[in-house]
Amino acid sequence: MGKSVTIKDVATLAGVSLGTMSNYLNGTKVVSPSTRARIELAIKQTKFVPNRSVRSLHGNRTHTLALLVPDAANPFFAELARGVEDIARTRGYLLIYCDTAGDEERQRHYVRDLAEMRVGGLIISSGALNPPNVGELEHVETPVVVVGQEGMTLSTSSVVINQHHGGYLAMRHLLDLGHRRVLFAGGPGGSRALQARYEGALLALQEAGADPSLLTRVDATGRTIRERSALADIITAMDPRPTGVLCGNDMIAIAIVNRLTREGWSIPADIAVVGYDDISDAQLAVVPLTTVKQPAYEIGEAAARLLFAKSESPDAPNRRISFTPELVVRESTVMPGQPF
Repeated sequence: MGKSVTIKDVATLAGVSLGTMSNYLNGTKVVSPSTRARIELAIKQTKFVPNRSVRSLHGNRTHTLALLVPDAANPFFAELARGVEDIARTRGYLLIYCDTAGDEERQRHYVRDLAEMRVGGLIISSGALNPPNVGELEHVETPVVVVGQEGMTLSTSSVVINQHHGGYLAMRHLLDLGHRRVLFAGGPGGSRALQARYEGALLALQEAGADPSLLTRVDATGRTIRERSALADIITAMDPRPTGVLCGNDMIAIAIVNRLTREGWSIPADIAVVGYDDISDAQLAVVPLTTVKQPAYEIGEAAARLLFAKSESPDAPNRRISFTPELVVRESTVMPGQPF
């Protein structure tokens, strides 16, 4: 059929009506697996290429989803994106991956422009969503799902992680090992998730009857290796030095461990280090990293499923899926053979 192939040609070859063909292309109604298979075979045989930009001009959304994250270089968000993309691909959607870098203006720019592009939906990490932008989501016609921490009040479907509990687990672990002087090494931007982890650590201290002032907080000035590693300089300059470090994410923890190890420190004999996220590099670090695990891939899958459910039933009540982080103990806090 060559270059002149039309939707009608494909529908005829697949043995379906034009209405069914339209439902498949636009995602307006569910098409049975057997019908979908016939249509996809016909598209392959005819080499038909749907003009999605034309469909979007006629009021239909494009077969694209957008994911907004605060730090695309963090492997946690790359794994979350993989979970979103794997679900999106089963529905014939492409994923646009946007890094806001925690910048408020970039956040507004992405939300506004992606909505104008008629993307099929937005998944937004709360770390990429500052308070002034939350209210704007209520006026976006595009379906939205927010990935954040428990306690957020949003008029959208959401996937939430109990970050407060994660910070509590990390601090409780250090306390159980006898540490009292602890540094909380956070990331730039002061996200809600980071604050929740810090407050969870404070609660663990309070429950243990320890002085909350023993938990010192220092945030990295940026997201580069140099800026993360600079936190090690703060540790070596402190007097008295902390015996434990609770990090806002694994990238910070690995940078600190690598820097201190090169300078002759023994981890955990001289200082214990706890990360957060359990990225793949955590287990492969020069000293395998104790960390708080968040199931990034499963979180991404859940967010994508919520988004498609919202797209198919816009008037349905918003839904919330919750995840609880867990502690993974490795050698950055407990030496081999040491009981815990």
